[in-house]
Amino acid sequence: MIHSEPTMKRAGGPMSAEDRLSALPDGLLHAILSFLPAPQAVQTSLLSRRWRRLWRSAPLIEIDSHDFGISGTISRDTVDERWARFENFATNLLLFHDNTSSLGAFHLRSRLHNWCHVDRWVRRGIEYCPSVLKIQILDLDHDLSFKLPNVVGSSFCRLKRLRLCRVILDGHFIAALCSACPVLEDMDLQLCKFCGILPEGIISPTLNKLVMDNCSNKTCCPLMITAPNLTYLSLRYGCYPSGLSLCKMDSLVEAEIYIEQYETLPQKTQHELLGSLFNVRSLELVGFEAEDMLIENSDKFPTFDNMRTLDLYNCFRNEYELNDKLEALRSLIENAPCLEKLILQYCMFYSFSDSEWEPGRKNITLHHQDRNIFQCQKLKLVEVIYDYDHDHQLIELLWSLGRSLPDASIKLSKIELYP
Repeated sequence: MIHSEPTMKRAGGPMSAEDRLSALPDGLLHAILSFLPAPQAVQTSLLSRRWRRLWRSAPLIEIDSHDFGISGTISRDTVDERWARFENFATNLLLFHDNTSSLGAFHLRSRLHNWCHVDRWVRRGIEYCPSVLKIQILDLDHDLSFKLPNVVGSSFCRLKRLRLCRVILDGHFIAALCSACPVLEDMDLQLCKFCGILPEGIISPTLNKLVMDNCSNKTCCPLMITAPNLTYLSLRYGCYPSGLSLCKMDSLVEAEIYIEQYETLPQKTQHELLGSLFNVRSLELVGFEAEDMLIENSDKFPTFDNMRTLDLYNCFRNEYELNDKLEALRSLIENAPCLEKLILQYCMFYSFSDSEWEPGRKNITLHHQDRNIFQCQKLKLVEVIYDYDHDHQLIELLWSLGRSLPDASIKLSKIELYP
């Protein structure tokens, strides 16, 4: 005999839905709260007695000025009004949060309308000993960068992931990073500035992943990064007038090096950077221009014994002749004896239509000249990615690659940069 359910459940009314949701364990309810903006998460305390204190024990604290409509496009009076509400909310959120257990993650995303408030929130958030710390300053004015406050080193004892954007980092931060972060694995620094005295640079025996995007070194010493267990590196070269040095990268598997077009990076610096990446299996180079170094000093160029994939993006695009660029390319890939795949993205010629590149050129003659075959026995695939239909340039490049790499397949892919 099938028994009917109680009236409330059978009706499917609001109380039955609320009871079923409220019956879930705290861990699942905290996961639900993590998908809500902080103001809405706090408002769930009005649902019932069960929800009254849940937000206070949530493992994530996220403070975002966008939740209060604060942006750089509104008037000063409006900013002041909205900031007052934001400041009151953020201060109380941190004040009444349960501090009996360590925090899973602390996220702060804010403008610097009031530097003192932001400093106080960061200090309070770090005191919870989060395992994930994200601080993103939204002001575009570089003079408004936020300096990370000096805090007790023990507050970083559980830190595994660190992401900072537009933050000033001094010797105190470097010292804490080296001595007080025993489990740090992932660090992402965007538009950050190193200042003060950094005698030993960044030293982390546990760091596994490092991203540095357009950072700058304002000190008088080279910025040294020592991370023997690092497996992934993404470096978008910023401003390092005193130099940047990568040390003990023995475990590095994948690396991406970006050199912006407006940056003039000495070829010696490019050589030193590449020399630090000798152990990588996959390497992506963006904006790399070092034909002179490769052609004249190929015997001094580093050897990449483990490299399987080489991705060149916007490289070898200057005024050199194609033959010189190919000679430089030969010096590079012949120093990677295990290379299997070569990707040339928008490389070897300019990204202009043929009419813009050379309007008077109507015919092309491909002369058969003796050329040494590239010594790349394991290279089986060369992928050429281009944008415009570079009729003459593309034919010349394919002709030369086919003669230099007779055992490799060549794949063409047209992807327009600006469709």
